[in-house]
Amino acid sequence: MSGTESGSGTETETETETGDGDGDGDGDGDGDGDGDGDGDGDAQCWDAPERCLDYLFCFGAIAPDQLEAAEAKYGEGGSCWCGSTEEEAQACYSECVHGLTDAVEDYPTANECQETYCSVDELDPDQPYGPIIEGQCPAYGNSPQLPLVEPFGLDGSVCAPKCSGLANYCPDHPQTSAAGTCFLTVGDSNYCVNRCWVDSTIIGGTQCPCGASCQPDGSVDGDGNMRGICTFE
Repeated sequence: MSGTESGSGTETETETETGDGDGDGDGDGDGDGDGDGDGDGDAQCWDAPERCLDYLFCFGAIAPDQLEAAEAKYGEGGSCWCGSTEEEAQACYSECVHGLTDAVEDYPTANECQETYCSVDELDPDQPYGPIIEGQCPAYGNSPQLPLVEPFGLDGSVCAPKCSGLANYCPDHPQTSAAGTCFLTVGDSNYCVNRCWVDSTIIGGTQCPCGASCQPDGSVDGDGNMRGICTFE
């Protein structure tokens, strides 16, 4: 994700209040002090917690047609943080935390919902496991990479470098925490893929090369965690 969890279940990270109170005294407007003079106190706003901003980033990927309404509630200046009680703000924060947890489970290939995220524009083109461009993959080191289209029936495609040496060594990608794994045999050669965890929080960091997604592959392990392969859609 774009940020890290900013608090526990007992705090909202909404300590900063805004509103200068120098208007005509109603405070029931937008916190700029220019109310209608009915004297019912200054409006109060808290900063939106980082975790809720992460949730909105995720929400925009999985439900873009509903993002505007979500921003009006959870975004900066939203109804959760302006004119609400502390208990209401805490409830909103809990909704963000649980919403992100559910999104990772329900939309495992939405990188925007994972712990960290980077776009394809940030991808290092000189590294292995990159996207196929015009049907071709660049060489990595002294070996060509194999273009894999929908590998193992999964969505997307990826370039696969050759496994090397007697130990079938595979390179890692410096922008990821996923592991290069000798995983595929084609003819007389073995090829590597980036093996990832669908839930990026298991090992942390950026699971796949920038712009790629962790596509679930195989079955869950003994702890209920799903492995996958990084591909570009």
